[in-house]
Amino acid sequence: MAKVRDILIDVRIEQAQRQRKCRRNSSHVIPKGEWCLVVRTNATNDDYSYSRDAAKPMLDAAWAKLRTIYDGLGMSPPEC
Repeated sequence: MAKVRDILIDVRIEQAQRQRKCRRNSSHVIPKGEWCLVVRTNATNDDYSYSRDAAKPMLDAAWAKLRTIYDGLGMSPPEC
């Protein structure tokens, strides 16, 4: 059976090894040890970190887009 392609290759979560600033809101500080969303850009190959508060609306929008794709293909999303 063929390997399943990872379409979310440029998105991950990681635990901050040092204090970081949130890319979406510079007043959000991501302290060392806190989990954050990390997105790699294709254009510059940079990693951008997002605090949990900033990540929530981004993940909600991504989930809505995935649901639309499932609906368009006539499929139901997996149960969580």
